[in-house]
Amino acid sequence: MVPSLKDELRGEALPEFTLTLPPGWTRSAPTSQVRDEMLAAAKRRLMAAHRPDLYAQLGPLLARAFSDMERTETVAFFAPGPEAAESDFLPATLTASVRRGENGVSLDSAMAELIRHEGATALGDDKRILRWERESAETLEGVHVPTTTVAYFVPVPKTGRKRALQFTLVITHDNDPRDDGSYLRALKALFDAHLSTFSWLPA
Repeated sequence: MVPSLKDELRGEALPEFTLTLPPGWTRSAPTSQVRDEMLAAAKRRLMAAHRPDLYAQLGPLLARAFSDMERTETVAFFAPGPEAAESDFLPATLTASVRRGENGVSLDSAMAELIRHEGATALGDDKRILRWERESAETLEGVHVPTTTVAYFVPVPKTGRKRALQFTLVITHDNDPRDDGSYLRALKALFDAHLSTFSWLPA
């Protein structure tokens, strides 16, 4: 991740970070070119695999994710890469964006609010990462689709907790009435495991 000149001059260049991703997934910059390449690659693979249902979910999900990224300080997103296999495509998107304390103050009060009102807790035994989730519903291509959003909040080191990196995972649900929620639980557990590998890299 290359910091902007503006960020460097303000002393706000984000430290580089790493985390293990699901098989076939890659980290990319949130550009329109990358979005179009991802959608085209996903369409080719999923149509060839006779899975238009997965593309119908993935296409609008990616389009909405990129639209959201334009409105936030998103620094990276994570999704299946060009060489991903069909099994690597999951009904989920993961983004990383910068959160800032209002008027340059610490994010401690915001984190306390997340704990009180969103039920945020530490990610397993990792006290560095605050995790919370919420249920909602989206209309994608005219179809009412339940979604689960899971957020992971990591303070940026040496900023006095005035900045944090927030990972946002959005999972769309299967509308199959026979679904008992086990797939959703498995997806959340999968991404929890991957986020637990997060670490800042030395400068």
